[in-house]
Amino acid sequence: MAKQLLSGKLTSKGQLTIPVELRTLLNIKEGDRLAFVLDENERIIEVQPKTKKSIRGVMGVLKSTINVDADEAIDLARAERAKEILARSKESNDE
Repeated sequence: MAKQLLSGKLTSKGQLTIPVELRTLLNIKEGDRLAFVLDENERIIEVQPKTKKSIRGVMGVLKSTINVDADEAIDLARAERAKEILARSKESNDE
């Protein structure tokens, strides 16, 4: 395959516009992430689309050491959040 030079434009915010030919070739869409592989001289030698992981794809990765009921966990989280809000409210009233 012949080498082809494709270029994009870097904005002041560090965003890079990737040419449509390259997006099509790499099958990347809006919101996709890219990994830039560097060699020992810090030159880019490869660009790889990073696969998105859905929440379903990572469920079960972290194993709990205790068995917790989901409803109990939600209630506990709500109670902790209510305590935080109450504490902040008291702090602002003290000022």
